[in-house]
Amino acid sequence: MHSTDSNTAPWIARKWKSVRITSALQGLVSGGGSWHDDELVSIERMGRYIAGTWSPEEGENGPALAGDASWVHLIGQVGVVALRAASPVTLPERREVLLNFLEMWARTPFADPDYRFRLGRLEGEGPFTVRDEHGSAFARWLPARKDRPYLEALPPGCVRPPHHELRYAEDCHRGWGSRDQLRCLVSLIRERGPMPWDPAAVVELSDAAGTSRPAAALVLAGNPGADSYYVPYLDADERTTLGFKAAELEAGRAELGVLRDRDRMALLADVLPEDPADLWEPGGLGRVAARTAEAWNAQHGKRPRPPEPTWQAALALDTRIPATDLCHLFLDPERAPLPPGFYLRIWPCPEEHRGLRTIWDVMGFPDADSLVDAVFTGLPWAYADLPAGDPVRDGAPEVVRMLRKVLAGGDSPAGVLRTGVMETGVLEGRTVSWRWDWLTDGTCDRMMARITAADLPPGRYESDPRACVPELVDEVARALGLAEDAAALYLQLLTLAVPSDRNVRRWNGWTPARHKKAAAQLVERGLVVEDGRPRAGRGLFLPGPWAHAAKPLPPMECGKARRLGARLAGGSGDGKVIHLPGLPGTLPELFTEAWRSSRGGEGPGD
Repeated sequence: MHSTDSNTAPWIARKWKSVRITSALQGLVSGGGSWHDDELVSIERMGRYIAGTWSPEEGENGPALAGDASWVHLIGQVGVVALRAASPVTLPERREVLLNFLEMWARTPFADPDYRFRLGRLEGEGPFTVRDEHGSAFARWLPARKDRPYLEALPPGCVRPPHHELRYAEDCHRGWGSRDQLRCLVSLIRERGPMPWDPAAVVELSDAAGTSRPAAALVLAGNPGADSYYVPYLDADERTTLGFKAAELEAGRAELGVLRDRDRMALLADVLPEDPADLWEPGGLGRVAARTAEAWNAQHGKRPRPPEPTWQAALALDTRIPATDLCHLFLDPERAPLPPGFYLRIWPCPEEHRGLRTIWDVMGFPDADSLVDAVFTGLPWAYADLPAGDPVRDGAPEVVRMLRKVLAGGDSPAGVLRTGVMETGVLEGRTVSWRWDWLTDGTCDRMMARITAADLPPGRYESDPRACVPELVDEVARALGLAEDAAALYLQLLTLAVPSDRNVRRWNGWTPARHKKAAAQLVERGLVVEDGRPRAGRGLFLPGPWAHAAKPLPPMECGKARRLGARLAGGSGDGKVIHLPGLPGTLPELFTEAWRSSRGGEGPGD
């Protein structure tokens, strides 16, 4: 919590108070530079003006709209502020600001359900204020935006004739947050502290709405998509309360980018219980989660939730769309929604973009590079890095079908598709782009055939050679005098780009002790060397030159890198991976090729 001493300039003190207000209300109000230390007083004064208990001094034209007037969207939707104030994840200094806000709000007509409020826009320029027998109306002129947000307050039974400059106006939602509810909640928080946190409620919301668990946790904490000026976004204690790592919560925040400011308020406007004391009862947050799931599905439609291990695997991928959106692309390919923030990346935004609803509608546009990249990154990942029977993996063949359908609908008979990362075309029977070749030369078809053939037992991975090429594992074991586990690990080190200890144990279903035993046999036979190398995530390496790499590319043995089609920079000795395409074949093919190369005179890491 910031403090100032007697020597601090007054404007600095006001600035810190402004930061406290805007950070406490982040995602709900905008215009951080427009807020000052007396803005809560300004909102209350406007309420008193509406109620007729305050009048401006001579020469004043009514109360000013606080901040940039974005707070007016909280009218009828102040439940989101109340949930955030009750959340144990909210920092204490921000909670105090929120409690002060709710106490102020309870004293105004904004918490009176008998009042009717309308929001809109006025044409023209300059401020506008009126109070008469029809109620009150206000507009603030925002020169930077050349806009006049309009607020109309109507006491019971009143109807205001439309102002001649009124562009439009619509009724405000009237939801949770009466005077009694707000005062009761504030009193309970001050007496009991924040409501208890319930991880089971997070799981309930995640399952019911199809979100990731970190995203569900942020929503239930009253933080559905924080803006960048909320610093710290979440500190160590807050992350501990939620039970997630920083990277997981950052991914959850990116996922919630689908919510606009008004969506956030509408989502949580009515999820609190009629009696606020229910938040402190057993299952109280679970009941909030159930109401939140209904609101989420009404906004976005019911979506399947990816399995937790699959989401974690997607989180490790280098794609420019959130992990949950990548999973939804494979879980429901036909109706895969646009990822959050896509419209922000389309600049300028042509008229034909405005009606888009799914990623397939934009695949052929120049600004669809992140979507195309996600598809081409996700396909080999789903095939090689997810277990048989995983619903995301099972959706990959349909993703390929949809992609080819888009490509076949190009603007010219040649079927040309242009994006920021790919330019492809069929010209006199020839194709261009490495990505295009991978899709059309049979490599992709063979991978998808491996998925649809269902040759792997459920839960087994294609990256485990014991599951996809057991006969080759037997051959390696006989040739080198190894046990089955050691032979499988040797093939993985020969073939796979990232055979980290963590990945190998996941693919093979091994405990650390079983992994260690297999590794020890390879060391004993002199087939590998023990070492520590940056970003490798393992302690065993094939003999020979090593290729370093900068994120997100993985470092690996030079010989393996060449077999995987990587481009290397540097002369003799160690090199550097500067490009790595998708898998150049199915894993049975690649395991077999790597073994044949190692037996044909080429050193395993050369």
